[in-house]
Amino acid sequence: MGTRRLTLLRHGKAQSIDSCAEDFERALTRRGGIEAREMAHRIVYRDLVPDLILVSPAERAWATAEIVAETCELDAKQVQCARELYLASPETTWRLLGKRDAALGHIMICGHNPGLSQIASRLGPKPQRRELPTAGIATALWHDAQWSTLQPETADVCELDDPESMADLWA
Repeated sequence: MGTRRLTLLRHGKAQSIDSCAEDFERALTRRGGIEAREMAHRIVYRDLVPDLILVSPAERAWATAEIVAETCELDAKQVQCARELYLASPETTWRLLGKRDAALGHIMICGHNPGLSQIASRLGPKPQRRELPTAGIATALWHDAQWSTLQPETADVCELDDPESMADLWA
């Protein structure tokens, strides 16, 4: 048992659905890349660098995770594609999290709404409706916990940030 941190990262702004033949192939827009870089720098600044990023294989999510991984100076093995995260339900995401190695203290999940916002809404001692905007994060902390037994509502704290909020709030 030990301290566990989960950070949920919604992918950056993506091309519109009608600009691509497949939703899966939607790329980040210029704005989406800027959002992802901004959040990556905040993650480093706040010392929220994860041990592992689990990422949806969709183009927009993968590109967001690559920006974060590069900024956080993570190895390629610390970024893992998880096919089941593509448009995943909260239950699917939570099951995936529960299978993680006990040695990992901080896991980031980079994926999609509505699933990530639904999980974020359940995090912490006072769950409340939370809508993660593009490149928005929710980070939660548990003390004396294991990945296999975590429950969203038992998180000791949950904090939010997004590219539109003031960066100095993290100081």
